[in-house]
Amino acid sequence: MSDASTQATQLRDDIPLGELDKKNRDLVLKAESAMEVRNWGYALTLLQAVVAKEPGFLEGRRRLRLAAIKESEGKRGLKMGGEGIKVMKLQSHLKKDPLKVIADLEREVLATDPLSASGNELLHEAAVALGLNATAGFALKTVIDGDPSNIKFYHKLGDFYLDRGFFDEAAKVFGMIVEKDRSDLEATKKYKDATARGSIASQKWDSGGDWRDLLKDKDQAKNLESEGRAAMTPEMLAAQAEALLAQYSADQNNLEVSKKLAQTYEQLEDFQTSLQFYEWALHLSNNDPSLEKKVASIRETVTKNYLEQLRKFVEENPDHPDIEQYRQQLADSEKNQMDTLIAESKERVDRNPTDNELRYELGSRLYKAGQYRDAIQHLQMAKRSPNLRIKVMNYLGQCYSNMGMNDLAIGQLEEAIGEITGIDDTKKELLYNVGLLYEKLGNKEKYLDALKQIYAADYGYKDVAQRVETSYGG
Repeated sequence: MSDASTQATQLRDDIPLGELDKKNRDLVLKAESAMEVRNWGYALTLLQAVVAKEPGFLEGRRRLRLAAIKESEGKRGLKMGGEGIKVMKLQSHLKKDPLKVIADLEREVLATDPLSASGNELLHEAAVALGLNATAGFALKTVIDGDPSNIKFYHKLGDFYLDRGFFDEAAKVFGMIVEKDRSDLEATKKYKDATARGSIASQKWDSGGDWRDLLKDKDQAKNLESEGRAAMTPEMLAAQAEALLAQYSADQNNLEVSKKLAQTYEQLEDFQTSLQFYEWALHLSNNDPSLEKKVASIRETVTKNYLEQLRKFVEENPDHPDIEQYRQQLADSEKNQMDTLIAESKERVDRNPTDNELRYELGSRLYKAGQYRDAIQHLQMAKRSPNLRIKVMNYLGQCYSNMGMNDLAIGQLEEAIGEITGIDDTKKELLYNVGLLYEKLGNKEKYLDALKQIYAADYGYKDVAQRVETSYGG
């Protein structure tokens, strides 16, 4: 076995997912699917295999730690113990083979005790030996996340950053120590040192300074910060996120900072990170209804993006040897997503039974899941809202149609059509749906009348042109 210095020259730090080989990317995909259905144990096994092959794949290690935390929830009182002894045994092999120590740590210690101080400290030491600085820092931050009162690890992390010239990160850590204990003179000194050295280093940057300085018009900068964030470039948003993270590190219970972070990451389209901060803001707000809806919306976006990626993979790789397994994973994930969305909607309706928007949300989701009978009662209540009437009647018409009650379906659709002046996309959809119902009932005159209204306004709508022209013998 090669020594640590030889291993370090062969390893890359913080490898992105796209640079993994196909086999490991496939394993990550399987792990994500397993986590989607909360099969944490299976995800653990898959991700352990990936990080064993690519120890510098930090994002994989983050997911691995999350899976371990979820798997161990509620089980901590059932542990048999012995992690300390295992860590001591692995410590003795650190100099000889740090790479194997990391792999063994993940399987034997961190899989069951992901926040273990001794286990993560050894992971940090092994990562340092291999030159995996991102992983080394992550190990110490994991301990701090699990035990925010552990000042020893704050100091260790701050020193680690300071020694490697990561001055901004070091300043944040030592600043957090000072906030917790203003009598910690060592932390105060190092905070000032890191801040000063970071300032000196920043002066060498061509584009140094706050993101506001990137704007020539200072009034415009103030306006963008308060009102026009949509006009900010990705670079500005990234800089804003970094500034907000510094505030968040100093006070993680600041609701407004958490909300701003969530909004910033949402604008950056980093929906996974945005969701984490929205969920934390929801917790801090004691379940503010508007934040609850936002969490549900972003979570749905995260799941939708995941399903789209999986669906694209299935469509583009029909000859993959495990394609049937992926197809099943896609089907299971889609069902799980809908079950989760319905359960969340039911919970919100139970808490706010007079909220018509929540009734509409639940009814539309039940419809999409094919639960038409259950959907009807919620949609009928949502119909009382003037803003929702048209959309509700369209769904009610489809529910009745799928249940074979075509006369009731036509009644809802015709009522909705009669309330729309002009012809927009919603009216086209209603006309198309009612036209197909008339066709099913053999009423050719009304069938064609509905489709001709669409034809006159939008020749390219679905298969309307073919249907109408065929009726003329064309």
